[in-house]
Amino acid sequence: MSWSADPHALEQLKHIFSATLSSNNKERSEANDALAEARLQPEIENYLCELLVSDHSAKSDVRAAAGINLKNSILRSQYATTDKDRSYLMDSILKGLLDNEIMVRNITGNVITSLFSIYGLSKWPQVLPQLIQLTQSQEVNTTVHEAAMGALSKICEDSTSSLDQEYNGERPLNFMMVNFLKLAEDQSSGKVRALAVHCINQFIRSKSQSFLVHIDDFLQRLFQLASDNTSEVRKNVCTAFLAILETRPDKLLPHIDGVINFCLHAMQGSEEEVALEACEFILALSTTIEVESDKNILKPKLNSILPILLAKMVYSEEEIFYIQMIDENDDANVADKDEDIKPQAAKSKDAHTAGNGGGSKKTKSFDDDSDSDYEDEDDDDDDSELDQWSLRKCSAAALDIFSLDFPSEVLQVTLPILQERIVSPEWPVREAAILAFGAISKSCIDLASDKLPTLVPFLVDRLQDQETRVRQITCWTLSRFASWVAEEAHEGGHYSNYFQPTFQSIVSCALDKKKVVQEAASSALSTYIEESDISLIEFYLEPLLQHFQHCFQTYQRKNMTILYDCVQTFVEKVDHDRFAANPSFVNYLMPPILQKWQELDDSNIELWPLMECLAAIAATLGELFLPFAVPVYERSIKILFNSIQLDQQCQTDPYIEAPEKDFIITSLDLIDGLIQGFTHHSGELIQQNNIDLMELVMQCFEDPTEDVRQSAYALLGDLAIFVVDSTVKPNLRPIIISIGNEINNRTYNSFAVYNNAIWALGEMIIRLPYEDYKPFLNNLVDLLIPVLNSTDTQQTVSENAAICLGRMGINGGSEVLAPRVSEFIHQWCSHMLYMINNNEKETSFQGMLNIISANPDQGFGGLSNQQGKKNLSVFVICIASYIDPPEELRQMFVQVLSSYQNLLGKDVWESQVLCHIDQESRQSLLNVYGV
Repeated sequence: MSWSADPHALEQLKHIFSATLSSNNKERSEANDALAEARLQPEIENYLCELLVSDHSAKSDVRAAAGINLKNSILRSQYATTDKDRSYLMDSILKGLLDNEIMVRNITGNVITSLFSIYGLSKWPQVLPQLIQLTQSQEVNTTVHEAAMGALSKICEDSTSSLDQEYNGERPLNFMMVNFLKLAEDQSSGKVRALAVHCINQFIRSKSQSFLVHIDDFLQRLFQLASDNTSEVRKNVCTAFLAILETRPDKLLPHIDGVINFCLHAMQGSEEEVALEACEFILALSTTIEVESDKNILKPKLNSILPILLAKMVYSEEEIFYIQMIDENDDANVADKDEDIKPQAAKSKDAHTAGNGGGSKKTKSFDDDSDSDYEDEDDDDDDSELDQWSLRKCSAAALDIFSLDFPSEVLQVTLPILQERIVSPEWPVREAAILAFGAISKSCIDLASDKLPTLVPFLVDRLQDQETRVRQITCWTLSRFASWVAEEAHEGGHYSNYFQPTFQSIVSCALDKKKVVQEAASSALSTYIEESDISLIEFYLEPLLQHFQHCFQTYQRKNMTILYDCVQTFVEKVDHDRFAANPSFVNYLMPPILQKWQELDDSNIELWPLMECLAAIAATLGELFLPFAVPVYERSIKILFNSIQLDQQCQTDPYIEAPEKDFIITSLDLIDGLIQGFTHHSGELIQQNNIDLMELVMQCFEDPTEDVRQSAYALLGDLAIFVVDSTVKPNLRPIIISIGNEINNRTYNSFAVYNNAIWALGEMIIRLPYEDYKPFLNNLVDLLIPVLNSTDTQQTVSENAAICLGRMGINGGSEVLAPRVSEFIHQWCSHMLYMINNNEKETSFQGMLNIISANPDQGFGGLSNQQGKKNLSVFVICIASYIDPPEELRQMFVQVLSSYQNLLGKDVWESQVLCHIDQESRQSLLNVYGV
């Protein structure tokens, strides 16, 4: 495009940008107003480009400001309905890469990336050849090579999938990959080599064919670059090895010995980023190697790997510096600042599992078998430097996983080292050894239990260590041995007397003078309460409640979250009857909770963990919660109503800030806790308030946030259990439609949502009159059968679908289900076979027996064919496996078995049905049902 700037207009724009950078507030404000007006001009982007890439008389910060505005203008317009003519930009922008100013070159690269993200190869085909040509041109200097390579790397990062496509019968990535491999040998610039490897790395995990044809050449190039003197190159080499290990391990395993040696050497170097990337490879190696033959390759390397992992778990000098600064200001009596309080998302709920009876859906805050322990372990550090994923955390995670896969080998190597280091006078060494014992805890419990009688008391003593971080990590490590300590005590083992001093020491540590120790101890206390049989902590119930009172008085705001979690774990462990038998327990528990409830306003995010805690308390206490129920419900539904209203308003008014969805989630969960606690009397609580709860719940069914819908369907299920007539029945049609849409639009990621929807549907079906849901039954069956028969559906979803389908036969749905039993009976039986005995299983069987009785000859796909008889035999195995059924159900089993025995005749029954059943099941049928 032939275009030239008006010199006067360009000078004006330059002056505006210069003024926007002024320290004078008035001048800066006027300049920003002038800039806003200038942005309305149709050719503004061309002027911005001219100022960025061609006006060498302007200062570099002015040119940079023009470039940033140009990039933002491009990105803002990507959703516009009209196409801008940007041919001048496309023709001119690469000139900025030739500039002497590094700031101009970098921002030019960002503008190029933004343009390419919108136009791609189809509308800007010349850019990639031009950039690659610039990277290799002898007519420009190395800085230009690096700038062009930087632009290419950004394009590869942002447009990976679009680059890996054919255009006009060719795949441009083939040409690019050849050049990247060539550039990885660039002798003049380590940065070019590093970026070339980085570009290739973007296409490894997608298994791009353009990369795979060169994988052997790339591996050879990586082996050469492993000794490169540029740290960024070595870091990207580690990243490449990691990506290849995860996608094509077969290519890497023949060279695994050398690659491991390279990574271990890199881990011991002084460059932190290279060491961390190398450790990431070792961590991936621990999770990727599963085949026994490959494990045998890895075993000999453990002698080299494990000592280095242990060494790298010691805090670095820089981390120790940050820790000392933090711990000086970490005293328990120092109030937390607002910036110390990180937003805490509402806890993720478990999907309803078959047989949980609508109970608590709380999950633990981390998975005991995942490396997230090590991600969370330092979350109590205020400084962002310590919050980040680090070499220490990565090493600990790798050690954990190696100890699960190679327990005896890990113990053989690590125990002698750790036994020496755990008594080190240097606290970082001592602390890292304690962390390592936590990482290998499962192996110790399984294979080195003889060490635990010495280790556990030693750890309990370390709770008195003078060093804050040693006390902190000791709490965590002791929590990893909670199962052994609790089991010894519960089973009256040799070391049953360890429970009391360990438990009491952790309780005491939860009132430590340092906040990081308080948090770690409270988390450990939660673990011990959860792992222990109620008989073990029976004696401590009142002391624990008094302890919580003290914590509520002394904890600062940040540690309240973990305290609420600990209280919630305690309440869920102690059942309703114990609270009812000890009225003083409620008097200990509720006043400090209610005080916090009253102190926090409705928009305070610190309400979220408190509401989750109150939900558990209300569900457990039941009618004991009555004195607090009305005000808690009224406030919960008010927060829910206001949050939904605000959320709807912000959809149409951009000036209204959207509320956090966690206010909706925790309000739903707290109302659900009240419903579970007050059971059939909760209708009175709902009716006392003039806000329509069901209207709000149905609005939540339409929310795009999965956690909102998950909590809404959990609440729906409990409403169906306890107050179906007053809440669900009047709104049945829209509720059924929402459930149907949720199942129909299911994705792998939304399984917890549609699982709760199916569970809630099963609770509705069993309680509503058949005539109420009859109009929807065919459609629901059409939705549920594919869910049940799917091979990639989560177990709990399949179980709830099976329960729901069976229950449809309870109140009259047999006529619809009977002709279709053969479509799902085999999968139904496979899920019922191992399900624990409970009301859900019992009612599903009752319904299924009704369905089968409605069409006995065709119920299993026709008894005249062999498949029908096989289906019947699977059902008979299910009956035989049902241990101690209720009498009514047992009589139904006797009737159906006798009916089929008579229908088929004894000879056919024996030779074509019982022949598929194992001897143990046949004996059970004879003993229990007489057939």
